[in-house]
Amino acid sequence: MENLGFHIPISEPITVFGITLLVIFIVPLVFSKLKLPGIIGLIIAGMILGTSGLNILDKERSIELLGNVGLIYLMFLAGLELEVGSFLKNQRKNITFGLLTFTIPFLFGFAICKYFLGFGYLPSLLIASMFSTQTMIAFPIVSRLRLTKTLPVEISIGGTIITDTLVLLIFVIITSLSANSGLNGFLLLIPKILAFVLFIILLLPRFTHWFLRNLSSDQMAQYVFVLATVFTNSAIARYLGIEPIIGAFLAGIVLNRQIPPSAMLMNRIEFIGNALFIPIFLFYVGMLIDLKAFVSGYESLELSAILISFAIISKWLAAFLTQKIFRLKTLDRQLIFGLSTAHAAATIAIILVGYKIGIVDINVLNATIVVIFASCVVSAMVTERAARSYAVAFPAVKFKPSDTEKVLIPVANPSNIEHLIEFAGYVSERTKKNPITLLRVVKDETEISKVNDLAAKAEEISHSFGVDTEWAVRVDVNISSGIVRAAKEMLASKIIMGWSGKYVSSRRWIFGTILEGVLADVKQPVYICSLKQSIAQISQVHILIPRNAEFDPDFKNYMKSLERIIKKTRQQVTIIVDKIHTENVIAELPPTFSKLKPTVKEIRKWEEGFNHLKSIDSNALGIIISARKGTIAYNSDIQNTLIFTSQIISDKNVVIVYPAIHGTSIIDSRSLLSGTGRVVTEN
Repeated sequence: MENLGFHIPISEPITVFGITLLVIFIVPLVFSKLKLPGIIGLIIAGMILGTSGLNILDKERSIELLGNVGLIYLMFLAGLELEVGSFLKNQRKNITFGLLTFTIPFLFGFAICKYFLGFGYLPSLLIASMFSTQTMIAFPIVSRLRLTKTLPVEISIGGTIITDTLVLLIFVIITSLSANSGLNGFLLLIPKILAFVLFIILLLPRFTHWFLRNLSSDQMAQYVFVLATVFTNSAIARYLGIEPIIGAFLAGIVLNRQIPPSAMLMNRIEFIGNALFIPIFLFYVGMLIDLKAFVSGYESLELSAILISFAIISKWLAAFLTQKIFRLKTLDRQLIFGLSTAHAAATIAIILVGYKIGIVDINVLNATIVVIFASCVVSAMVTERAARSYAVAFPAVKFKPSDTEKVLIPVANPSNIEHLIEFAGYVSERTKKNPITLLRVVKDETEISKVNDLAAKAEEISHSFGVDTEWAVRVDVNISSGIVRAAKEMLASKIIMGWSGKYVSSRRWIFGTILEGVLADVKQPVYICSLKQSIAQISQVHILIPRNAEFDPDFKNYMKSLERIIKKTRQQVTIIVDKIHTENVIAELPPTFSKLKPTVKEIRKWEEGFNHLKSIDSNALGIIISARKGTIAYNSDIQNTLIFTSQIISDKNVVIVYPAIHGTSIIDSRSLLSGTGRVVTEN
């Protein structure tokens, strides 16, 4: 079809690349808002725009090249993220679970494919190896809940290292048998494989260490060197008759020990891969899928149902046997199963290569996509439930607040500076030694001059409250990123932000608010203030606490900050809490609350707490303890806190507290598109 000078399907490289970038920008953003995995969104987009769908884009040439580059990069990251150090702990349990989570799914898969579905030996072996792979896409859940050092999580990590390594070893054998005329061809290939592995293990680490040490100041050269190493290894593997993804995986394992997880180089490697190469690969996979096979026939759907059922059952059996062998608790088994049941990165790479070299057909590729989607959903659901129960049964160590308090107040609306400074004076200590920092984020240098008048007003207000303040300015096109950067640079211990009480915006659904941008990227506690009058005029304090908040490691810290308001105002306190958690919450409150004998209002639903706050006096202060996504107190009701506040109690004095997140790095959601993305835990 000719139209406006171009034809469908579009094959012109610049146009194809431009459309592809728009897809990998928009689709994960939309799917995250729909609470669906971004990996599925990109694959579906590829199916729709590909030749079997609307036939808009040609999958040959530029997309095929970038898709293959993304495949290599994906397997490189898979090797790079294998934490060998974690494997050394509990070796016996790790090895046992690793062998079980490989052997049981592999034998299950082979039997089902060979004797039930009627596949040949090589297709059966390849699909069976897919059953054995596992990707810990649910790791951020246990990381948020501070469970990364627990036994079931360490066993899951160790098992992942073993099973994925064994799967790739089997994959080498399968592809070699397919491409090298059977067993004799494979036997001739063994010396080449051994020589390649020895080169990777013995020479590459030394050369890499020497190069990175001598070019420590040239970060661009470091990244190019890593990229060249990965693709050179892949090219050598192909020349020797081995699949290139094996060379990339081995390169990742080698570089794992040479590049520290917190290094800028590691950040660049993961950022570029997860932002560009891997999303394009997933989009390319979608273009290869035959959409008509799903619509016109039942073979792909029937195969999907069979593979999903046995893939999940076999992973559950591996976790169950591990529990019985080592006499673990039921929660341990549930957590191990949840973390090990997802199939993503290695699965799609193996099946795609198998499809390209003709071992499996399009129906298997189609079914694999459904398996990935279903297993990721099951993994997330099981891990979420088990991790929360585990965190309640075995609470994490409570955190002692830092002796050095540094409060940051981003200022957007000059009219609420007075209330924010006053509130900061109430909830913070040692402000003379560490003055409160007032932050203004501007778009360019020309706006800095406008800040002077605001700074003079802030200084006058701070003196009236007996609070020391200092002023800071950051230039950034995005206000939330400017706040996040300043909080990290200043090592802020608290962030206090003003809020109008309104939560209606045409942009909010897609792009989120400034507050949501800050909460997604900072670990410090965040206090959101919508105050209509001075704290000194407050007559009552009502605190709404969600269920499970008492199990948060930061619970006592932020309650002590709120305790200072109670001490200084000497007002009546009402605790609004879920009926089931009343005793636990009261037991965890600081001494001042007990001495005041607070009134306890028990509720059954989160929204009931807002209905209570709606009836409080106009001079009262309503404090709402919220929760970050993924933490123990977070649930589907908590995510509506801002909406409930704006709709029900926008006319009241309200402070919303978002507790700190301890012990985990902040994770870009796009790094989980393929189940990759290193998570750095802290002691």
